[in-house]
Amino acid sequence: MEGNKAYLKSKSYIFNTLYDIIELQNGEILICDTIQGKLMYQLTMYRFIWQLLYSVSEIGDNKCEVSISVIGERRDTKREIRRQFALLETMLEGGADVKFSDTGS
Repeated sequence: MEGNKAYLKSKSYIFNTLYDIIELQNGEILICDTIQGKLMYQLTMYRFIWQLLYSVSEIGDNKCEVSISVIGERRDTKREIRRQFALLETMLEGGADVKFSDTGS
């Protein structure tokens, strides 16, 4: 199963964001070919192991298409793809709107 989505960001910006996501998820990079636009990493959760393959291709000036494929022991692949796109979008757009206040500490 594969999901696709386009973003108004450069390829290098998306890859840097993916590296942050991998670090946050405690993932292990298996394949990284930025020239071909491929990044595959492995996740382990609750003794299940699966891999995520990201393909990033430029489709215009600062516009890229990202596709995500799930390989391995993940049963609900649609949910995992949606989850990964949601995480990517949150990281690319600067996150959710948060109201900050200084408590003086």
